[in-house]
Amino acid sequence: MLFSSTFFRKHLSSEQGFTLLEMLVVIAIVGVLAAAVLASLNQARGNARFSKARADVKELRNAIGFLENDSYQWPSHITVNDIQSGTSGNEIWDLSLPIAGIVQTDGLFYKWQGPYMKALPKDPWGNKYFFDPDYDIDPGAGETWAAVVGSFGPNGVGQHIYDSDNIYEVFGSQ
Repeated sequence: MLFSSTFFRKHLSSEQGFTLLEMLVVIAIVGVLAAAVLASLNQARGNARFSKARADVKELRNAIGFLENDSYQWPSHITVNDIQSGTSGNEIWDLSLPIAGIVQTDGLFYKWQGPYMKALPKDPWGNKYFFDPDYDIDPGAGETWAAVVGSFGPNGVGQHIYDSDNIYEVFGSQ
């Protein structure tokens, strides 16, 4: 019995291990690395959302181009190339409505051959895409009006509030 207790005391006291300080340093390093990985993943996710929105807006631009070719009108029955120059009220904030003519028609589009898209997705931030015939594409430099289809971007702020995170395709400008 005496032998075993001496044996264990001798081996326990001579074992090498990590100190508490060493363990804390390792945990801190792992935490910093995890934070860096999460930050880069969030950035990649944000970039992917912008790419998806740009692809959706281009697809909407093409669909409106088909509507334009068939009926000589843009959504809301606006004559092609009739840039509204600051006139509000002709915007379509929900392109799935019949007056937009993309997914369905209200019966007033001349030679409508749609639907030009089967369904309209929401943008990656959960908002609807829009068509605006009087969009100010350069609000800081004065009034440069354009007909655009787009997304209000990550902040979702829109409807006559033009900011730098909006994603859009231009049909024509003046």
